[in-house]
Amino acid sequence: MGKLDGKTALILGGTGGVGEGIVRAFLNEGATVVVPSRSDDRLQQLTDRLEGSATERLIEIVGDMSDTEPAEELRQQILSKVGQLDAVVASLNGRWNEDIPLVKTSLDDWRRMMDSNLTAHFIAAKTFLPVLESGSSYTLIGGGAALKAIPNYGLVCIPAAAEVMLTQVLVEEMKGSGVRINEVILNSYIVTRERDGEGHPEWIKADEVGRYTAWLASNEASMVSGTIIQLNEHP
Repeated sequence: MGKLDGKTALILGGTGGVGEGIVRAFLNEGATVVVPSRSDDRLQQLTDRLEGSATERLIEIVGDMSDTEPAEELRQQILSKVGQLDAVVASLNGRWNEDIPLVKTSLDDWRRMMDSNLTAHFIAAKTFLPVLESGSSYTLIGGGAALKAIPNYGLVCIPAAAEVMLTQVLVEEMKGSGVRINEVILNSYIVTRERDGEGHPEWIKADEVGRYTAWLASNEASMVSGTIIQLNEHP
C-alpha cells in the first residue's frame, strides 16, 4: 500500500532534475501522475529514466504553460483524461549561471527570470487552484535564495522571495477552501541527474525531495497547511 494509492497528481516541471525525483516518488507511492511539457522528447526521456517505476500510471501531455490561454487549454486536456486532481506540485524555475550585479543586468534577462521563476508560478496557481476540491493539496517548490540576499545573483533571489509572498497570499485567499497550500524551500544544493554531488554527502537528493513532497500530498500530512518548509542540508 502506498501513501497516495488512488490519488491523481499533476507535477508541473516534472521533466526537470528535481521534478523527476518528485514524479518518481509519487509513482512509487501509488499515485497516477500527470506530467505536461512543451517537448515530446523531454517526456520520452523522462519515461526512459523512470524505468523500474510504475510508468503505467504516468500520463504525459504535450502542452504549454507560458500564458494563461494555453494553460487553460492544457487544464482541459488534463481534466478530460483524469477527471479530478488530488494534488498539484509546481516545481518551476529558470536557470541563471551568470555573476552580474543587479544594476548591470539586462532588462531582457530580468524579464526572462521573472517569467520563468515567478510568473510561471502565478499562471500555474491561477490555472489549477480553482479546480482543486477540499482535501487536495497544492505545493510550490522554491529555492533557498528566497531567504538570503546573494550579491550578483539578484535574478535568483528576487523572484524566489516573491514566490514566498505569492504562497502566503494564496494561503490567505484560499482559507476555508479545504485545499492545503504549502511551499517547500530547497535550502541546499540538490543532487540530480545533472549534478552528481560526489564528495558532498550533505546535499539533498532529488528523490529525497520527491519523497517529502509525496508525503506532504498524502493524508498523513493533512495537518500541514499554510506552511513555508525549509529542507536543509544533511548534518
